[in-house]
Amino acid sequence: MFLTEDSKEERKIAIYIRVSTQEQKIDGYGLEAQEKKLLDYINNNKSQNYITKKEWVFIDTHTGSDLNREGLQRMIKAVKENKFDAVVVWKIDRLSRSLQHLLTIFEDFEKNNVSFISVQENIDFRGPIGKLIFQIFGAIAQFERELIKGRTQMGRLASAEMGNYTGSFVPYGYKEIPNPSGRGKKLAIEPEQKKWVKEIFEWYIYEGLGLGEIPNKLNKLKVPLGTHTRNKSGKWTERIVRTMIHNPIYRGEFIANKKDENGNELPQNLWTIVNIPSCISEFTFQQAQQSCKERKSTDGNVSYLLSGKIVDVGVTPPKKFVGCKRTKGGFSYRRKQFDKENVHFHVFEVPAKQLEDYAWGKITEALKEPKIFIEKYLARKYSDSTKIEKLEGVLHGLRQDKINKGIEIARVEEGYEKGVYDEEKTKEKIGQKNKELADIEAEIQSHEDQLSFIGEVEAEISKLNEASRQIKYRIENLNQEQKKVLVRLFIDRIELKREKVGKVWKIDAKVFFKFNPNKFPNDVTGDRTEKDDKQGNKLKKSLSKDSNGATCRIRTDDPLFTRQ
Repeated sequence: MFLTEDSKEERKIAIYIRVSTQEQKIDGYGLEAQEKKLLDYINNNKSQNYITKKEWVFIDTHTGSDLNREGLQRMIKAVKENKFDAVVVWKIDRLSRSLQHLLTIFEDFEKNNVSFISVQENIDFRGPIGKLIFQIFGAIAQFERELIKGRTQMGRLASAEMGNYTGSFVPYGYKEIPNPSGRGKKLAIEPEQKKWVKEIFEWYIYEGLGLGEIPNKLNKLKVPLGTHTRNKSGKWTERIVRTMIHNPIYRGEFIANKKDENGNELPQNLWTIVNIPSCISEFTFQQAQQSCKERKSTDGNVSYLLSGKIVDVGVTPPKKFVGCKRTKGGFSYRRKQFDKENVHFHVFEVPAKQLEDYAWGKITEALKEPKIFIEKYLARKYSDSTKIEKLEGVLHGLRQDKINKGIEIARVEEGYEKGVYDEEKTKEKIGQKNKELADIEAEIQSHEDQLSFIGEVEAEISKLNEASRQIKYRIENLNQEQKKVLVRLFIDRIELKREKVGKVWKIDAKVFFKFNPNKFPNDVTGDRTEKDDKQGNKLKKSLSKDSNGATCRIRTDDPLFTRQ
């Protein structure tokens, strides 16, 4: 019997009934039998003011191991719509035979303040005890989710360590291929899409197109987006392009675990990185990131090419210059006047165009002939195959000497054990052998440093060559913002120092590129004088807060400016 009367204390009850095909044949388990028992339960508990309706009866003929049941899903939808206060079943396994599924269902009930009643097990989740049971089920559900999340995370990392791509979707420019090992998937380049990836980065860096302009252009050209996005329209959007610009996968790097299972950022040394075929060079990717920073920081005013790069090293501590408009017209870089220890330091100002042209000339010189540029700095040819072969040959001999010296020490110790040498003689011999061994190790280190240096310089030349290939033919046509990107990438700082000769100020400028002079062996940088080294060490200390890492000094042959 279905009741329809209403009162303030009424509890609206939904009935859920389920049988499998086999259970219908078992006496007492049929649909009619379950429905009769549940209606009797409602009618026999009038003190609880239960009411139900025909539309609140949900029936499934389905296995209990599956949640995708029509009646169950309709009932859960009604639960979320707050259509009733409780759900009643004959036995708890009618809802599900899986603990994990029960936890999921009970979580929906608890969120929507819907109680649960099982007639056969005499369970009613109403009241304080029922709420406590719900909370226990919720805690179990949370614990189960954390376990699943942890196992999933461990599985993804294990797969990534095998070189597999474990991202949630395949990025534009790539396709999935089976791992040759037979387990997992790897990424391979889609040549046609790679062409458009490079085009997008070049539009952004060199043509100054914005994140909104690029998708408009792609859509106008009818470039297919494919299935590489969750966007069902198949159209390029600003969000898609922004994600591409910042995605390190295009430079050949997939980060499998930037965050832990709790969503906290991991330190970089704990990241698991998978090598992916690159669509663009590292240089192009870094240009794009720098360009993005530049665009965010622009204020619509004058774009100073060397902003934040210039310091006056003639004062202690060194002070920075800022760009400013000149009262007589044009622009300049200015270090403000200040007083220190009863001494007044006047304004230090240099014309912007003259200094910018000078610094930009250094960059174009480096990009047009990278190898000549570095050799010019080192003032000699620093590497050739003969020198490398000679160093490797000497190293091979020294390493063999080290092994032999270790054998000699072992023989002395053996002689002591056999009584050939007394304790005093043994100590003397071993001390001498250890000194010889230390000398050999020092020579090995020296030769390894020289080979390492040659490798580092070759790497710098390689980077400059890559940069040169990217922009060599465009360098004369770059606008101010594009030039600023290259200045940020290549120049660490520009040091200015002035000296008054008579009534004339002579200004010396030194450009510090992002190379490391401290790694250059003395025999390679033999043109540096003792005075240079002392000044360099002093400068290194005074600029420790401004240098952003070690750099390489390129000096002018003569003072840059002469001003009244």
